[in-house]
Amino acid sequence: MNNGSYSSSGAAAGLAIDTRREMARFNARMRHFHGVAASVIGEAEELLSEIWEACQDPRTPEEIIDGVELGEDSLPECGWPELKEKLYLLGHYLDYAHRLLQGSVSEAGPEDKEVEG
Repeated sequence: MNNGSYSSSGAAAGLAIDTRREMARFNARMRHFHGVAASVIGEAEELLSEIWEACQDPRTPEEIIDGVELGEDSLPECGWPELKEKLYLLGHYLDYAHRLLQGSVSEAGPEDKEVEG
């Protein structure tokens, strides 16, 4: 009778199955984490691109060389209130991504600030 080796090999097989399940769960969590992080960073990059576009100088190179002044009202094209809102949202995305990568997403972020128009 070799019951001792049978039960230990059965326990080893059960442990192997449990280990594989835990690895599969961990890998699923990592794929989810990667997807969320990539999404937040992607949104931040798109928003930064919009902000960059809004802040481009509308003057031609010749106008810049000739010293044509840029009026206060000409930048940004989308308007100051919308630009401030985009900057605030960009800060929110970056803060969330930072907390996500630190593992502290469940903690409250910095206090919400009002965007002044």
